[in-house]
Amino acid sequence: MFADYDYSQLPNVKVKLNNVIDDDDFDEFLKEWLKLYIKKKKYSFIFDTTNVSNVPLKYSIRMAEFIKELKNNEIQYLEKSIILINNLFVKQMLNIILRLQSPVAPIYLVSNETEIDLILNNEDISNIQCIMP
Repeated sequence: MFADYDYSQLPNVKVKLNNVIDDDDFDEFLKEWLKLYIKKKKYSFIFDTTNVSNVPLKYSIRMAEFIKELKNNEIQYLEKSIILINNLFVKQMLNIILRLQSPVAPIYLVSNETEIDLILNNEDISNIQCIMP
């Protein structure tokens, strides 16, 4: 399974991404994301990519297409995404996605759990990279 969703800390949804992926897993990842829009409640994502090392390029393209579709929604329920990145490959894949499509909501790129806590606790995040829509 590519993505494990954890809803135990709503409105923050933790998503642990794994290195094993195929078309069915990616489709399930997107379907689970869409379920959050159906609920019509604000939420934030915390993506943990520490187990990801090699994902085919086609999934970056599909992700950009998905984001483009999300932008067609009149109301955006996603408030922000925090992405824990610990390797260059994942950062490059994210750069490809963002070159193809700007984000729906602000994206914070972090390298450790402490930075996640700073963002969630509304503390000083001036040193954390943020990508705006």
